[in-house]
Amino acid sequence: MTPRQATTDTRPEKSDYRQAVTLCIKEELEDGLAAWQKPWAGAGMPLNPTTDRAYRGGNAIHLMATGMSRGYEDPRWMTYKQAADNGWQVRKGEKGTHIEFWEVKDRSQDKESGNDQKSSDAASEKNGRRMIHRVYTVFNAKQIEGAPALVREDRTPFDAVQSGERILANSGARIAHDQRDSAFYNRASDSIHLPPKDAFKDAPGYYGTALHELAHWTGHPSRLDRSTLTDSYRFGDLNYAKEELRAELASVFIAAEVGVPHDPADHAAYVGSWIKALKEDKNEIFRAAHDASAATDFILGLEREVSRAEALEIASSQTPLAAESREQVIDAEVRHADREDAIREEITTLQSDRELVAENASLDKERSDSQPQRESSQVVARYESDTGTVAVHDKLRATDSHTPVEKTHQWETDWRAPVRTSFLAVTSTTR
Repeated sequence: MTPRQATTDTRPEKSDYRQAVTLCIKEELEDGLAAWQKPWAGAGMPLNPTTDRAYRGGNAIHLMATGMSRGYEDPRWMTYKQAADNGWQVRKGEKGTHIEFWEVKDRSQDKESGNDQKSSDAASEKNGRRMIHRVYTVFNAKQIEGAPALVREDRTPFDAVQSGERILANSGARIAHDQRDSAFYNRASDSIHLPPKDAFKDAPGYYGTALHELAHWTGHPSRLDRSTLTDSYRFGDLNYAKEELRAELASVFIAAEVGVPHDPADHAAYVGSWIKALKEDKNEIFRAAHDASAATDFILGLEREVSRAEALEIASSQTPLAAESREQVIDAEVRHADREDAIREEITTLQSDRELVAENASLDKERSDSQPQRESSQVVARYESDTGTVAVHDKLRATDSHTPVEKTHQWETDWRAPVRTSFLAVTSTTR
């Protein structure tokens, strides 16, 4: 096999891509080497320099982890063909990294174009749509000869502080500095609670903690309505651990996007639950990364909206440079609109992915009638205080049932984050 044949851009899915990625991340978790188990010092958010688009969701976390493990300090990834089209060359013997892509096609369009044959890639059909799953091979810019040098934006600790403060202020979240040694998001009051800023070892430590809690805040029903937040009941609950995983991944994504440091502190309490969740469901890390990308986009989107409004106001108030400033703002809005289009496109394909996973979920898994069912790809379970039962809706069978239970859980609970090591180091000397 020639090097060119070994680096085909797209190919049939001969192996289980998601299972392979999940196994890799599970092993990294067990060894303490996962991207969100270490203070973020990576190359940045993975992006494709030929399309100027950032990778998202499971692809993003997979490329970040691969880049860290191989020592790449460049966030740029592209296919063999994309490199060749620009006159660059993948070095002989370089090993590529797989990513996935879901394409949704209308079946009627295939018939109109006469292209009604079956795809060689994994595919499914639902409601007249063909969902095609493709696995591509990409290479890091460090593996490619002729690629231009990476131009980095130098970020100082002062820049990180500015970014963190701006994001928190523009979010509109209610933040109270009323705690001594804990930081958490209170779901019932929809508010974030933190220690005073001067209780932290440094400013980046404070903003990293605050943004982690802001990621939880995005899951409120009035915002992203994330089930891992809204359907969790108490500390130790599996959904609780899954929600912490989403907040940790969002912290990593924000760190890569704007330079606010990610400090994982001590999350050993969750590692076992994360490993268990990944073992039981190969799709969980992809769902978690998708939700984390959505939370990141929501947080940064709020900050950009306010910043853009402020820029327009400043431009309109100036006289000599007003025209030039307005042109710059318009250009920025066009770039922002392009990014929003890309996000909407991915949300559509990822939703199709979720539907496909739900369709293929096992229907023969027996559940005890005496135990209330919990959230899964097949069922939704919610406690109803007025009847003292757990209402269970089976999404695949379209059936409902009610199971009486004793109310032994604290159904509305705080989202408490583990105490930060840096904070403990300070408070232990000041008590």
